[in-house]
Amino acid sequence: MKAHQKVFKLTSTLMLYPQRQWIEQLTAVKEEISTYHNSLVNSYLNSFIHYLETTPFEQLCLNYVYTFDFHGVTTLNLTYNVFKDSRKRGEALVKLRQILSDSDLEAESDELPDYLPMILEFVAIADEKYAIRLLRLHLNSLKHLEQELVKNDSPYHFLLKAVIEISLNTFLKNEQISS
Repeated sequence: MKAHQKVFKLTSTLMLYPQRQWIEQLTAVKEEISTYHNSLVNSYLNSFIHYLETTPFEQLCLNYVYTFDFHGVTTLNLTYNVFKDSRKRGEALVKLRQILSDSDLEAESDELPDYLPMILEFVAIADEKYAIRLLRLHLNSLKHLEQELVKNDSPYHFLLKAVIEISLNTFLKNEQISS
């Protein structure tokens, strides 16, 4: 697995509801992060790891629920950030399902195809042409979510910063992000 794929895989896991086993494996995670050749991404990921290390597990869980379950602007369903519950969101979800279907990779999830951890997992393992299509499709939504997490003082913004940086650096060098 290439370094950028490892970043997408790691962030897909860390964007899920906190698990005790993560805390037990943080030393190994930090060692893995140190092998990535992007100091900015490493810094973002290590900042989030520091949050995991210094926050009691129960508080990690509460913070996650507060961040992603009680605020519509910080949902992990990326098309919701753009379209809310409109017809256009339905069309975007159909487009996403088509990209997933075209890739011949099956999603083993009950989540909608715009669920960020699932998208990151897909980008980590998919052929690059599908990864680029998904990242291009969601780049502005990722940036919007990152900005909302910053406004809410959420350490999850570090994970979004890492994803955006590695996406731009690896695949989307000529893309513009609109705020």
